[in-house]
Amino acid sequence: MLEPILQDFLDKWVYPTGFSGPGAEFRLKETERFIPVWNNVVIGALHKANEQLNSENEDWKRNGALGGYSGEGPHMSIKQMSTQLLSVSIPQQAKYIDLQRMRARQVWDEVKHGSLHADILLRGGWIKKETELLDDPRAANQGDPAYFGLTAMVPHIHPLSRAGQNYLEEAVACLRLISVLSVMEDPLVRHENDSQLLEEMMHFIEGKYQIDAYALTPEDQEPIKAVFDYLLRPWGRSAAHAKEAEHAKK
Repeated sequence: MLEPILQDFLDKWVYPTGFSGPGAEFRLKETERFIPVWNNVVIGALHKANEQLNSENEDWKRNGALGGYSGEGPHMSIKQMSTQLLSVSIPQQAKYIDLQRMRARQVWDEVKHGSLHADILLRGGWIKKETELLDDPRAANQGDPAYFGLTAMVPHIHPLSRAGQNYLEEAVACLRLISVLSVMEDPLVRHENDSQLLEEMMHFIEGKYQIDAYALTPEDQEPIKAVFDYLLRPWGRSAAHAKEAEHAKK
């Protein structure tokens, strides 16, 4: 049985289509593979949020902000997203102009959100200034698989690959945040997560739009499917995904 949070997300954001044709048909067919993963995400996020609510200390708030900064801080964001911009060659610019504009916006989004995580650490009294995070490995390590490259030196990825990651993984981010916000009343947590939900939703819709609009041939669909295949493999999932699956079994 699907969690109500996931069913609502599917009905509002996944199933409605602005396009008809091979791109949308490909996306919806692939989506069938993600639903069990997304359902586990909701179960795991709700379980974790309730554990945090019953925690005897607030270390989880600090650790969450540190993890957010490590994944979305300026250093990581600029490197990773610049790689995605460079995946579109000069002759392809006209074809992918909408994609490039969305991707440029995502660079700004990610850096902005790195600053928000720093703000949480400042407001919580865990740091006195953001530069302290430069010396904290918890704020500088990225533990997720680096399929999309963390350097702008080798733009070797197909232009549509990021659309696959945005569709599958940003849906995961949205569902986690919706789940947390459904049980959390803490103003600091809500300040951090309300804003981030809008960002992640934009990136999910970005991936959805790009697949529906651009993945019109088997040649264009193949690199997106390759991303999905990678992310759905056990060794392609992060530690957070593994914990969510564990909670879902209980």
